[in-house]
Amino acid sequence: MEIRSYRHTKNYCEENIWHLCQHPDLADFSKKVLFVSNTDKNCAFYFQKDSVADAAVWWDYHVILLASKGNVGLIYDLDSSLNQPTPFRDYLILTFKDLDGKNESSLPKFKAIDSVIYLSGFSSDRAHMKDAIGNWIFEPPDWPQIGDNMDLPIKELMDFSESSKQPILNMKELVVNEIAA
Repeated sequence: MEIRSYRHTKNYCEENIWHLCQHPDLADFSKKVLFVSNTDKNCAFYFQKDSVADAAVWWDYHVILLASKGNVGLIYDLDSSLNQPTPFRDYLILTFKDLDGKNESSLPKFKAIDSVIYLSGFSSDRAHMKDAIGNWIFEPPDWPQIGDNMDLPIKELMDFSESSKQPILNMKELVVNEIAA
């Protein structure tokens, strides 16, 4: 189910996915927003548009959408060079390859947030996109800043430490949860 028109601003994946959750073409899908990071805050992603010579892109965090209908799970990663969408398992295998022998702290971890909760509670003050003196590292989107109720602040969602308020899943747990959904 290819979506040809969606809102996208480079380097604002959490806001791009917030908008995608509301896309009418996905109205009949069960949707989970997946925050991806690890305790190192340095996670390798293959098949990213910013990749050079097929090398991994290292994100401190990244946000993607898992849209499910029946027994079909699809990943929308608006920064991926893979097809949009990509079947769930294919995305995991291709994007997170070469995991053998890596330290536990550098393996991808996931927070799965129901899209209804994400849409009503997400808030981004965009502070993480400014340098120490307040200049933009990356120009902000042309839409208004999202959220102000602070139920799900971006800083909290980016926390992959033991004190995280949301459950953190490893890849095996994510696959089991996706099958059970």
